[in-house]
Amino acid sequence: MGKSDRLKYGINRAVLSGPKSKQHRIRQTAHHFVKVLRQAKMGAQKWTKVTNKHVQRVADVMRADGVGDGRIAEVFSAARHICRAYENDHINKSNATFGVRRGSIANATSRAVTPEAFQDTLTRMRNDASYPHAGRAAAQTELMYELGLRREESAKLDLPNDWNSEEHSLLVQYGTKGGRPRTLLNLSSRQEAALERAEEYVSPSDRKGINNLMPENMGDEWLHRLDYAARKHGLTGKDAGGTLHGLRHERFRQMYVDHTGFEPPNQHESIQAFHESAQATAGDDWPRLDDEARDKIEVTAGHSSGRRDVSNAYLGSSR
Repeated sequence: MGKSDRLKYGINRAVLSGPKSKQHRIRQTAHHFVKVLRQAKMGAQKWTKVTNKHVQRVADVMRADGVGDGRIAEVFSAARHICRAYENDHINKSNATFGVRRGSIANATSRAVTPEAFQDTLTRMRNDASYPHAGRAAAQTELMYELGLRREESAKLDLPNDWNSEEHSLLVQYGTKGGRPRTLLNLSSRQEAALERAEEYVSPSDRKGINNLMPENMGDEWLHRLDYAARKHGLTGKDAGGTLHGLRHERFRQMYVDHTGFEPPNQHESIQAFHESAQATAGDDWPRLDDEARDKIEVTAGHSSGRRDVSNAYLGSSR
């Protein structure tokens, strides 16, 4: 339906709240909802007319295409935002109604980028004289790996204001998921060395008194350039066993091993093999160590402790 699609037009006109970056993600993801809806031959033309039936059809099409429940849940969340903007509160709030159970995924397959692949990508970026922003991309890639930051978080760090080198802490407040700020404490010397290297690329943002690590006046277009740099220098699912987000997975794997002394579940062939390894390393204390590590990782990731659906996504389920 292209430009005449009234649902797409409605997305652009919807009044949303929150940071502009969050609004942009909602609109972008809602456009994908409409795209899949049209693939399913569903003809709703007003957001006030979108129903649970439409949402179910989108779920069916995405699952048939092999899309995971996490992505489907993300698309549903965006669609609900747009529906609410038009006072349509009739979409069921439970994803389980549509057969989507994001929190129950055990994630038995690790998505962590190997340390060797990360170092190879970092070296290639730093040595790339053909791409003017290669050094900047390398600095932010290193921050994602060392601190477990999301891509947008690493790009929007305000180092002059939010890094306290004396107290070894970093406030992460821009580009966060859901707009939730968090403070990383007890930074290691490796982490602060990465922050020091990134200081070279501090730029003023379009908001007075706030800085970031993106090229001046480029805005969120930089995020796509960062993706390009990662792919160009080998950080792809095919070549490295992971993507930029896989750097965050590896950080949390490292945190888990540092705390427990054994590898997380998704580094083992089966849950039984994990239990045997954990028991052999830590004896009957392994469940306590597992819980402590998960609580810490969940908070570091920007969520509340006890969010096992979050730690399961990075580590696999231990139960």
